[in-house]
Amino acid sequence: MLPDLGHAAIVAGLALSVYAVVAFVLAARRRDSALLSSARRAVYASFGLAALAAAAMVVLLLTHDFSVLYVARNNATTTPPFFSVISLWAALEGSILFWTFLLTGWASLVIWRTRGRHSALVPWAGATLASISTFFFAVMTWPGNPFTRVTPVASEGPGPNALLQNHPFMGLHPPLLYLGYTGLAVPFAFGIAALITRRTDEEWLGIVRRWTLVPWIFLTLGITAGAWWSYAVLGWGGYWAWDPVENAALLPWLTATAFIHSSMVAERRGALRIWTSALVIATFCLTLLGTFLTRSGVIASVHSFTQSAIGPWFLAAIAIALTGSLGLLIWRLPGLVGSERPAAPVSRESAFLLNNVLFLGITFAVLFGTLYPLAVEALSGDTVSVGAPWYDRVNAPLFLLLLFLMGVGPALPWGAASWGSVRDRLGVPVITGVAGVVASLALGMRGVAPLATIGFALFVVTILADELVRGARSRARTRGEPAALAAWRLATRNRRRYGGYLVHAGICVMAVAIAISATQGQDATATLRPGQAMQVGGYTLTYQRLVQEPLHDDPRVMETRAEVSVAGRQSGTLATALRNYPSSTTPIATPSVQTSLGEDLYVTLLSFDPASSTVTLHALVNPLVVWIWLGGGVVGVGAVFAIWPDRRRVPVAAAVAVGPVAIMPPIREPMPDSAAPSVQVEKA
Repeated sequence: MLPDLGHAAIVAGLALSVYAVVAFVLAARRRDSALLSSARRAVYASFGLAALAAAAMVVLLLTHDFSVLYVARNNATTTPPFFSVISLWAALEGSILFWTFLLTGWASLVIWRTRGRHSALVPWAGATLASISTFFFAVMTWPGNPFTRVTPVASEGPGPNALLQNHPFMGLHPPLLYLGYTGLAVPFAFGIAALITRRTDEEWLGIVRRWTLVPWIFLTLGITAGAWWSYAVLGWGGYWAWDPVENAALLPWLTATAFIHSSMVAERRGALRIWTSALVIATFCLTLLGTFLTRSGVIASVHSFTQSAIGPWFLAAIAIALTGSLGLLIWRLPGLVGSERPAAPVSRESAFLLNNVLFLGITFAVLFGTLYPLAVEALSGDTVSVGAPWYDRVNAPLFLLLLFLMGVGPALPWGAASWGSVRDRLGVPVITGVAGVVASLALGMRGVAPLATIGFALFVVTILADELVRGARSRARTRGEPAALAAWRLATRNRRRYGGYLVHAGICVMAVAIAISATQGQDATATLRPGQAMQVGGYTLTYQRLVQEPLHDDPRVMETRAEVSVAGRQSGTLATALRNYPSSTTPIATPSVQTSLGEDLYVTLLSFDPASSTVTLHALVNPLVVWIWLGGGVVGVGAVFAIWPDRRRVPVAAAVAVGPVAIMPPIREPMPDSAAPSVQVEKA
């Protein structure tokens, strides 16, 4: 009964999504409020049906109903409940179901939040979101039905993919990515609505900024969590391998980040509007491309799913979305030309423009490296690969320039900058960056990339700190407040600016940690008998014994564990293992990591001989890895702070009403131009 109910919910969701598309379009053309309300209710109902189908699949997984093909392939009677639940997104059909559930959830949320507002944009945005939902419901109705039955019914299944049940992080990493992917459909929908209605002004930018930042936060945290999962589970000692599916997540993040910066210039100065619309389109199309790469079976990756029939569907969707949206963009080009241009080569606008160019350069490089092997294989049948050294060589200079611009942008004024102002604002940060490089050299660090990263990161952080200190001093002087209180109140009164600065500071932390951990680590491999020891990076690892036993929560999984004692800067005992899962033909490595703020000691069991209890261990000393995860957390906190709504009520007399817009007077205390908050604009 549950499989039939789930499939019926999908078919009904498809019908309601089609109805919502038609109703939204007719409501927009006729300005029919009753039809608009009906379309809204159809979106809400489609979300309810997607939730019902997802809940049905979760129950089928928890009850191990092997009459459903998806359950039979991705579950077992011994699978723990937690891994049974997250098996919802462990394979192709379930992941599409989960994707649709989140997508319709985003659509319902934005339709509900914008009720009674933005009457010109919402119907067309709703029609676009409903069209996207229609596609995903159609995929589940035909080529990717998650409720397909199977006969005869097996008494046992293989369980989830071994890599997906070897660490609880799989309960966090994919949902965060999916929330980011699906949420980026919202700014795309409003971008299309703005182009259709010719409302490419500040109104749509004000809407999509927050609706872009929220999924951007999820996508950022999802990428960081994925790197953490790769580091903690795969046993190779790294966290980013330029895997095609890793790249598929990075690509929309790059263009979404460029859009966030571009929209600031478009909203403030009326420039870069073509960039802004193009970046919204590119971001959504890259989410579809990432979905195609992971779910069509065209690439081999630990992250991707098996060969399926949905590949042509996604190729068609990408083609329709790309040609349709680009055609609309070209049609509306005359109305997108900004009324203002960057006033001078040395200005904040120029810094943002160069920022966008660099982001797109990295995007094209990553996209080329990802798609080139597929194109060669499709055209000639030859197999080629683009490895990490190529990506590092091409992208490292671009990332370093981006890091530099993160500091230059906030230091430059809008319009134009004089040589004197540039010298005053950048002098101390440059000295700080150079001093950091010299100190690193004195401590024995070598390599252009890590040294340049340290110098630029210190340069950026010094500028950001100076921005806050200047504003706080001015406020403390005029208001008589303590410096710490003045800094906090200044930041909370301009959340967008100082939240963005916190994001930049977190990225600096991550950049330094990545540069140092990738270039300054040490590793060693040794084959040991019980009682023998190996040396690596100032540590002595003594192999104690080999233990073989089934896992306590899944007796079908046999674990072979090597226990190792550690002496050195850290001491203790590590246990690294190989696990044999029924669903895997090869053992899955389970590394053991001893973490501190300075470095990680990372040990992996490569092989063993049970007869002699001999093991081969690979040990690495990875400096500063934990700061990658901490920096990612700072980025998330800064982004949340930037979008957190300001609940302060403003007296009516304090605002000057100009039509439907209330323009707030600026804060009266004298402040430097770069630190002074911009005039606040609130929609009435």
